[in-house]
Amino acid sequence: VYDNVTNLAINTPKDYGKSIKPADLPDGIARFFPVGSPIAHESEDPSKAPSSGLPVDVLLPIMRGLREDIAEIKDVYSRLEMRMVGGSLLIVYEADWTRAKEALQRLEEDDDEDDDEDDEDEEDDTKRIGPPYVVKLIDFAHTRLTPGKGPDEGVLLGMNTLLKLIDGRIAELEAK
Repeated sequence: VYDNVTNLAINTPKDYGKSIKPADLPDGIARFFPVGSPIAHESEDPSKAPSSGLPVDVLLPIMRGLREDIAEIKDVYSRLEMRMVGGSLLIVYEADWTRAKEALQRLEEDDDEDDDEDDEDEEDDTKRIGPPYVVKLIDFAHTRLTPGKGPDEGVLLGMNTLLKLIDGRIAELEAK
């Protein structure tokens, strides 16, 4: 999580993840996807509205997109016969208010346009806006194919748990 006040990452110790109880998982997700609010009253310039979280109107579409991508990874993984030990989902999202809004806007524009890369302007390369979020499957050095044994139920359980937690966080944000 990024703190817009100090321009530093807010690190959560590894011990937190190892000690968290199942009942506390929703709090852990809320900690990773905090809602930001301006320190002072509403500011005209979102970059001057510092906090360690995004406004709800920006965080919600990011979380919905993350959920969609994770569900897609789970769907593909559910059709593979392999075992993964120590694998992880890497989730990264833009935490700077202005950049996150710009990235979401760009994502919406890209979805509305045809995927014609031949019409790319060179100007786009000079002011490249990164994606608002990325989900990657990482750390699969200890993965092996297991023909005839079906998908890895432990990995699927973990992905299902994450999807439920994200669904819960989305519901919390929609209620705000």
